[in-house]
Amino acid sequence: MPAQMSPSGRRDRPLDSFGVPLDAMVPGRLLEQAAQANRSRPFLSYGAGIVSVGEVDQSSARVAGGLRDLGVRAGDFVGIMLANGAAFIDTYFAIGKLGAAAVTINPAYRGYLLEYVLRDTGCTTLIVDASCLAAVIEAAAGLATLPRLVVVGDHADTAQHVPYADLSSADAVNVVDAVRFTDTNCVIYTSGTTGPSKGVPISNAHAVAKALEVVRVCDVVETDVIFSPLPLFHSMALLRGVLVALITGSQCVLAERFSVSKYWDEVRRTGATVGHCVFSIPAMLKKAPPLETDRDHTLRCLYNAREDAEFEQRFGVRLIEGYGLTEAGVAMYMRSDDPSRPGSCGRVSEDWEVQLVDDDDRPVAVGAVGEIVLRPKFPWLVTSGYLNKPEATAATFRNLWFHTGDLATVDEDGFYYFRDRKKDAIRRRGENVSSWELEQVLLEHPAVEAAAAIPFPSPVGEDDIRVIVSLHPDADVSAADLAAHCERRLPLFMVPRYIEIYPELPRTPTGRIQKYALRERPLGPAHYDRGDIRTSHAAATTQAPADR
Repeated sequence: MPAQMSPSGRRDRPLDSFGVPLDAMVPGRLLEQAAQANRSRPFLSYGAGIVSVGEVDQSSARVAGGLRDLGVRAGDFVGIMLANGAAFIDTYFAIGKLGAAAVTINPAYRGYLLEYVLRDTGCTTLIVDASCLAAVIEAAAGLATLPRLVVVGDHADTAQHVPYADLSSADAVNVVDAVRFTDTNCVIYTSGTTGPSKGVPISNAHAVAKALEVVRVCDVVETDVIFSPLPLFHSMALLRGVLVALITGSQCVLAERFSVSKYWDEVRRTGATVGHCVFSIPAMLKKAPPLETDRDHTLRCLYNAREDAEFEQRFGVRLIEGYGLTEAGVAMYMRSDDPSRPGSCGRVSEDWEVQLVDDDDRPVAVGAVGEIVLRPKFPWLVTSGYLNKPEATAATFRNLWFHTGDLATVDEDGFYYFRDRKKDAIRRRGENVSSWELEQVLLEHPAVEAAAAIPFPSPVGEDDIRVIVSLHPDADVSAADLAAHCERRLPLFMVPRYIEIYPELPRTPTGRIQKYALRERPLGPAHYDRGDIRTSHAAATTQAPADR
């Protein structure tokens, strides 16, 4: 059994030596095997109490039966639009048992983004929280066909929508024999750059490989407790948390959201030893006033986090950095015995080939900036391509390398240093924000002639969002009006903090907006500052932002 994997000697070993054969890399089947070995084994916690691996297997098998009775079949796309909790996990494993693919959707989505994801995937069924139902119905008005809606929680129209409780009372279904490691496990949307967000199909083997990478990078063992205050609709909590616990026999604690004031109390209460984070989380924890109890906890490491000697000294927690993508895996990471290299995301993983190349895909010299391109050494460690995006797939996979769109340098010792994004994306509170999509929503406003969204440094790390627009002649609209328009049409984490109105935007001879020129301009004295997203009451109701 994978749960009996020995941690000794795992470092610098390839994934195919971890005791989980490629043919066995099917999450639903691993769940059933773990339940057969020890049904009472502690597995997951959603805040209060611990759910055993047998309970998760049984409840997900019943949900699988309910989905089968609704007509869900192998190869179907089934949406999950839920907050962290038992319903999300049970549904995820249930979909996999049927050989269908889970489409994980941010519950904060509404308007354009939600309509786009539903249309792009053609979900036959959508499992949605009752609090999101109105947004789903509004977005579905623009679709040719509305997915079958299964609603979690209280809602009025039980005649039109299926109550989730009906699924969990069905006859249990185990993993379909025909389900293979090559089949699509889930589709996770990553930020768009010069176009809409792209759906990333992740195979069963790829999903398990993401978990095994964390087992190696963080040296996870059976006695560990993983604490993840991140949303399950991203791969970190789901594939790099829940599946890690499943494979190693450890436990995974899923918080509803990150909270600075509650973080260390939750670590102590749960006995957490390994923590999930985005780069902004350690920065926010560090800003809190020092306490005598700062080292009174069980946490030994945080992943994925930039090196910070002051943080490690204050809290006694090792920060582990790696470079990975939704589409691929952790291609570079810092080993525990590596010398300190501030700013480095580590050395190349055992499972990947990495190069830095110029615009013509020629390798650059040591110390020179180049685009990171990747190539796996083993099958099924990278996505097969973007959903319904053949041109983007061909461009990304050109010349037999996966092109990340990220720029880096490498030193003579093989340590890589991330420098910038070649692609036009913004990273905010752990979310990738497509500037293109944000600009499209701004251009919906009848007063807006042109729009450019660019990152702006945030005091807690990562980015805030700055938007510069020009207006049609004689338009009468304020920056505050444009902010309100964004609030109606976008999830809160995409609403820009800073909005400026210029008479015109700088352009190239071919008419493209020169964003690099806008980045060089400081905020003007008349800029509109909407404020930090954490100060909004609405922000506290979504999973994307952090609250205090």
